[in-house]
Formats: sequence, structure tokens, C-alpha cells
Amino acid sequence: MTGGQAVVKKRFDILDAWRTLAIVLMMVYHFLYDLYIFGILSADQLFSAPMNVLERFICGSFILLAGASARFSRNNLRHGLIVLAAGLAGEIGAALAGQTIRFGVLMLLGWSMVLWHLLGEWLQRLPGWSVTAGSGILFFLTRWWTGTVTAPVEWLYPLGFTAPGFYSADYFPLFPWLFLFFVGTALGGWCLEQRESKILTASLPGALTWPGRHSLLIYVLHQPVLYGVSYLIWG
Repeated sequence: MTGGQAVVKKRFDILDAWRTLAIVLMMVYHFLYDLYIFGILSADQLFSAPMNVLERFICGSFILLAGASARFSRNNLRHGLIVLAAGLAGEIGAALAGQTIRFGVLMLLGWSMVLWHLLGEWLQRLPGWSVTAGSGILFFLTRWWTGTVTAPVEWLYPLGFTAPGFYSADYFPLFPWLFLFFVGTALGGWCLEQRESKILTASLPGALTWPGRHSLLIYVLHQPVLYGVSYLIWG
């Protein structure tokens, strides 16, 4: 099996519900961002400390859950390429709307899935606690490193090294965020080991799980709809 992927036949409703929560909060956040674009909200309101925490919770949830799902996937390479295509489409759509997105969260997730396809078989041989601990240390080290180094060229931004004047409305480079994805793979491994536990076998209503099972489609479609409605009202 490619990439050393372990396959589980049954989805974990609790993880789908967590993803549903993240997708709903993301739609709320993006609607508020549209209000900021059209002058309804101020920068101080949108970029306040609570809103910044909310944004990190949303994106951190997507990254962790994508890592966990990589442990259940039969073909991470195919999934990664699909997500990369969606990320590219999102960047093009943002450019057409006058926004700049370079290496947003979908590009991060797509490349992380591709890298897991290549490295997963080896990483799965390591104890889950060591992957979590090592990835956590590397997350903070690379976060510090990329935050203190100015890149002499512009094309290093996918790795987290930016040149002066770089801007992206949605920016999640491989360093440090790839390591949070790897923490998610350890979470997925734990779920496989504990698959008979009550919390993982609990059946939840479809209203809580359906959006989480179709999160990529919702992610791609929701912002054009929200932006279009906002433009009709306030544009």
C-alpha cells in the first residue's frame, strides 16, 4: 500500500464533527473578513486578539485533522494533488477578486499530503509520542527560525522564508506548519489504535458530520458565495 497508509473502514464521527465545527467557524470568519473588505468592520475589530485566536484554532484544526485523515487514506498522493488544485484555483480566484493569496492553507495541506505519501511509511515506524514530541519541537524551532530570517530571494516563501514586502492574505508555509500536520498523523495513529473506544465509535447526527465529510467542497465554494452576497449588499 503506497505511503504505508493504514486504512480504516469506518469514519470517526467525532473527527467529522470537529471538522464541521471548524468549517462553520471558518465561514463566519470569512464573512467577517468580507465585511472588513467592504468597510463594515474596522481593522481593529477584525484583527483583534480574540479573532486572531479564532483564526488559529480554525486553521490548526484543519491541519491536525488533515494529518489524522492521512492515516486513514488509501491514496494520499491523489488527495494531495486534488487539494493542491483546489488551492491553486483559490489563489487565482482571489487574484481575480483583487486579493493576494500565496501558499494558503490548502496549498499547505496538499503538499503535506504529498510529503506524507513519500515519508509516511518511514514515520509510521516511529512511536506516536516521538513523532508528536519531535514535531512539536521542530514546529517551534522553525517558527522562530523563519521569523528571524529575511530571505534574499522571493521564491522561498513556500518554506516560510519571506523577502521584504511579501504579503499574503492567507499564508501557511511548510515551516512550521508541516510539523503540526505530522502531529495530526500521530493523532490519527492513536485513533486507529483506540478505534474501539466509546468516543471514537459514537454515532453522531448527520447534521454534525456531513459538512465535515464534504469540507473541501464547502471550502472552495463558500467564499465566492459570501463575497458575492457581500458585494451585492455593500459593494
